[in-house]
Amino acid sequence: MSKLINWKSNWLSGNIQLFADGIQKGIVTFKTWRSDAESMFEDKNYFFSNVGFWQSKTNVIDRKTNELVAVITYDSWKSKAVISLKSGEQYEWKSTGVWRQAQWTLSNYKDTHIAYSASNNCGAISSDTDNELLIIAGLFIKQIYNKRAIVLFACIIPIITVSINRH
Repeated sequence: MSKLINWKSNWLSGNIQLFADGIQKGIVTFKTWRSDAESMFEDKNYFFSNVGFWQSKTNVIDRKTNELVAVITYDSWKSKAVISLKSGEQYEWKSTGVWRQAQWTLSNYKDTHIAYSASNNCGAISSDTDNELLIIAGLFIKQIYNKRAIVLFACIIPIITVSINRH
């Protein structure tokens, strides 16, 4: 059974609202000036805490039990990440869209597949699982890569500007 979830984000804060059948069912709220986030979706509440200089890893903590339930590791050179659940299961997140299409998937390549699409500041999620953590993690990872791109862009523009002005 496929589950369809719509989402929209606030471009400035990066916060994401999740909707099912037109009713808000969840939210992902990012900390100001940081990439850590709180999430609530249906009856689940998770905290995403980034670790490392370039946020190479994220610990996911279940707020109800205060237990580490997953670790997300990022590939810095490719748009890929791996979610390792406490149970030992692993899921790969990867970007599948080309230039102007924002699309990505989360899958274990066996029985779980979640497809995400975005246009402007909203999108849709088609999931064959009810695992709230995986559904939210796919959006969280996309936001991490978006923030990395913005930081990289913000660092490169001054360098280009200075080098052009010197010539």
